[in-house]
Amino acid sequence: MLKNISDYLFLIFLMVFASGIFITWTNFKIKMELPINDLAGFVVDSNENIYIGDNFYSIIQKYDKKGCFVESIRVKNTKGKFFRMSIDEKDNITVMSQVDKNLTIYPYYNRDETSVIYNVNKSEKLPGVNKIFLTSKKQKFTDTGRSYPSIWKLSKTNQKIVEQNFLLRFLSLPTMGILIVIALIMKLMIFISKKYL
Repeated sequence: MLKNISDYLFLIFLMVFASGIFITWTNFKIKMELPINDLAGFVVDSNENIYIGDNFYSIIQKYDKKGCFVESIRVKNTKGKFFRMSIDEKDNITVMSQVDKNLTIYPYYNRDETSVIYNVNKSEKLPGVNKIFLTSKKQKFTDTGRSYPSIWKLSKTNQKIVEQNFLLRFLSLPTMGILIVIALIMKLMIFISKKYL
């Protein structure tokens, strides 16, 4: 029974990992919410839409001000590597990729159209993930952690806006890491029981 469980855990991990590679290296439009695996930061536009970057899938996921998923934006020139994002007063999103260090601008009116600004300072280190973001309306938002990021609006009520459901949390890389450790322990127990019992 332990062998079957550990085999299923490995299978789940391989499926999630393979899906990440497939999504990262293909160019089709993603129309569903994906688990946030490796947070690349988040930004908030003037309408309080929240954009959360994910390095693993090379996407930015957009949520409305109630926390409902709206769309995914494919991030170009990252191939699963680190990127950082910022937003300007006109709601244009700028992404800097670890791959080529160029700045890619995703305009507010059409996120599929992009323009690249060549960054002269290629040695520049990418900034860390922003923990607190202040919108143009002076409203503060924060993320609650790296393992399972959730976005809170910092107000008198500290409203949690974006939090993924149990299934998406289960399919994220932090959970997959825990599952692999459990599967390896199970396989080790099977090996020990066969060899010494």
